[in-house]
Amino acid sequence: MAKYILIAAALGVLLLSSCGQQMRMVKTSKTDSLAVEAVWKQYVRAIATKNVRTLKKLSLSKVYCQPCATQANTANELVTADAYIKSTLRTLPRTKLWEAVQTGKHVVLTEKIKNYKPQNINTSDEVLNVYDIWYVTRQPDKIKGYEGVRYAFQFVKEQGQFKFFGLTSLR
Repeated sequence: MAKYILIAAALGVLLLSSCGQQMRMVKTSKTDSLAVEAVWKQYVRAIATKNVRTLKKLSLSKVYCQPCATQANTANELVTADAYIKSTLRTLPRTKLWEAVQTGKHVVLTEKIKNYKPQNINTSDEVLNVYDIWYVTRQPDKIKGYEGVRYAFQFVKEQGQFKFFGLTSLR
């Protein structure tokens, strides 16, 4: 799993540095790790019980969803929380990603991104901390070296509370 996380980090650094942004992956502090894990558990429970109200409370009003954009064949990854939640509740429980989420095996890392001003959060900070909950799904019938997809459920701190920021994936 660590190998996949390092690959994801390297790709992220390459992509962001080419846009004038600088990203580095760091170990999440124990305090932040415990806090984001607690929010993540609430989030997973809310998906499992289809609790839209809790999902909205735990999310920014707009979230990034790279897999949604790929599925819809659009470049716009920013969607309303309502649209994301509706799609997630309909599709996620039938996926390998949901199977991975149910195992509880994941890695929490923090992305420190300099000069990043996303459209879904108002921040004047020079560095944005994005807290990633990473999962790897396995597809053994694929080409060696490309047997899985890595997903990160991302959270940011807004007014002292962790909020769902987006979902990204890497093949």
